[in-house]
Amino acid sequence: MQELVNFFPDFGVTIRDLLPELLYFDPDCSILVVKYLADYCDLEEYYTRENQFPVEIAHSLGKLLATIHSQTFQQIEYQHFLSNTAAHLPRHSRENLAVSETAINIIRRLNRVTPRQFEIVPQECLLFFKLYQRFPRLSQAIADLGASITPSCLVHNDLKINNILLDLNWQLPGSSIVRSIDWERADWGDPAFDLGCILGSYLEIWLDGLVINHALSIHESLQLAATPLELLQPSLFSLVQSYLAGFPAIITARPDYLDRVVQFAGLSLIHRVEIIIQGYRTFGNQGIIMLEVAKQLLCTPHATMNTLFGRNFTQLINK
Repeated sequence: MQELVNFFPDFGVTIRDLLPELLYFDPDCSILVVKYLADYCDLEEYYTRENQFPVEIAHSLGKLLATIHSQTFQQIEYQHFLSNTAAHLPRHSRENLAVSETAINIIRRLNRVTPRQFEIVPQECLLFFKLYQRFPRLSQAIADLGASITPSCLVHNDLKINNILLDLNWQLPGSSIVRSIDWERADWGDPAFDLGCILGSYLEIWLDGLVINHALSIHESLQLAATPLELLQPSLFSLVQSYLAGFPAIITARPDYLDRVVQFAGLSLIHRVEIIIQGYRTFGNQGIIMLEVAKQLLCTPHATMNTLFGRNFTQLINK
């Protein structure tokens, strides 16, 4: 990314303040030193601490993402630069890129359960695969999403709220409000994946606060969440509205773009369930509910938009 902004100075002027400041880089030893931003905090930390979701923050985040996507959209010189840079990386760096959790990698893994899964996954976690395979529409929706992937611009490829830094003085005039970090997976890809992943990251705040009880239905657990969806909806709407205002050409180029974004949000939730299984070796009621929400987003994206954004989604395109 640092080489990219240096090679394309006009692009660098546009986004340099949104990226970490590079101090030193040793390519032979893969050592990168960036300036520590003492006047910023992790956005996830801020949301957890305050349990408030100002629309100004989400608006700034949507604007940041739109700037990066729109400035490189269908610009073949950026694609060639990224391809050539990756080709000259050390072998271990290329291998790290190859196994990064891009959309295609997630989709391939979900659609092919191997004997290896039965070796590494605890018995109780196999329920995840059983439930996943019980819904052919879900696997078909994920397969169709994979077929629809349209690489067309620079993407972050690992966008979530703990990869966003918030200016501690974000309310003051002139503040850039947010910056994005951890760009090691950046590549030429589908912009819908980035936007869908950040929406999914917001939805995880809602789903992480579920009230789980065998006496409660899925609907009741969702309604009783510590951070209700209604509290997040204005930020979800502001984020996408700001993004589309900064990148209106994407709707013209891809009329189904918002459907794909919502589907990628669902895919990111399924990936979160996988992480919980791998890291915590458990799959309980929270995972089941998260999988159910993901299924709705993936299988009926158009129908779930009004629920997701808390208002008629057509306002996103018309404003």
